[in-house]
Order: sequence, then C-alpha cells, then structure tokens
Amino acid sequence: MATKEDNNFITVRRVLDRPCTNLLQEVLRQHVPEKDIYKLLNDPAKKRLIIPSLRKLKKEDVLYPQTGVFSGSYSDFDLSLLYVLVRNLTGIPDHKAGWGNPPDINDNSTAANIERIRILRNKYAHDSTCQLTDKELKRERKNILSCIHGIEKSLPVKSTTFEDAAEELFTEARKQEDLGENITECQGIIYFV
Repeated sequence: MATKEDNNFITVRRVLDRPCTNLLQEVLRQHVPEKDIYKLLNDPAKKRLIIPSLRKLKKEDVLYPQTGVFSGSYSDFDLSLLYVLVRNLTGIPDHKAGWGNPPDINDNSTAANIERIRILRNKYAHDSTCQLTDKELKRERKNILSCIHGIEKSLPVKSTTFEDAAEELFTEARKQEDLGENITECQGIIYFV
C-alpha cells in the first residue's frame, strides 16, 4: 500500500507530466505552429542544434522518421523533447545563466521558468527515493505553480488554464489523502465497537 510520502511524490510527477507538459506544448505551439515545424526541423542550422540532444534522449526517430517527414502532433511529445524544441526553435531568449544551467533564483524570465520545470522533471523522473514529505510537497507545489504562472503570463492569451489544472491535481491528491484518513478512522471506530 502506498504511503503518504509515496502519494506526494506521485502527485508531483503527475503535475509535471500533465499540466507542465501541456504548457510547454502550448509554448512551442505559440512560436512554431504544428503545421510548420517540419520546415524548421529540416533547416540545416536548426537540425545541427537539435540532433545531438535528440540522440541523447533517443528521440531522433520521433522527429526524423526513416521515411517521410514528421507529421505528428505536439501532444505526442514529452517534457524532455519539448524542452529541446522550445530551447532551439522558438527564439525565447536565454535566461541569465543560459539554457541548460540552473537559473538564478531572482530570474523570473520565461526561459528561467522553463528551465526550472525541466530540472524538476529530471529530478523526479530519476529520483530513486520516490517519496516526498508534506513539507517537501508544499515547497515543490509552490515552485511548480510559480513556474507555471510565470510561463503562462507570457503567452498571448492571458489565462490560468495550466496553473488551474496543476492546482486541481494537487487538490485532488489532498482530497484522496483526507478520504483515506477518514476511512482508516472509521475502520478503527468500527473495529473497537
């Protein structure tokens, strides 16, 4: 049975894998319409930039199929691939420390927030402990929501769609935890009656 700390970890992973990934899909879409990405992917200068990263991720076949050209959708991309594409195809300026590096704590640029999401995703995708205390969850929730907010306000359509979706996942996890505690308490009461 999953512990509270296991569930906290899973919640952070869900938020990174769903709303954060969807947000980076939208960032890419705002800068490079899906119907035009094949043009950039086949531009020799852009290709030289992204191929090494794609090879590391083992995603080269996704964007450069053996036959034809990429004809998929941004919804097919995970956060790692989106980061590579956003970094290399959108023209979003580097953050102060530069793409690929941890951003300065006071840097609130779009690139810095994208970088923070990438770093969090890598941390939780490769963490061997798979547990988070409530205090750690609270800190990561604040970090993630702050990053989403910073990126979302840079989009042309001013909304909180992705921030709301992340908040909903955090809230739903808390409700499930409360439900589990209530059931356990009721079972204890019934057992002693």
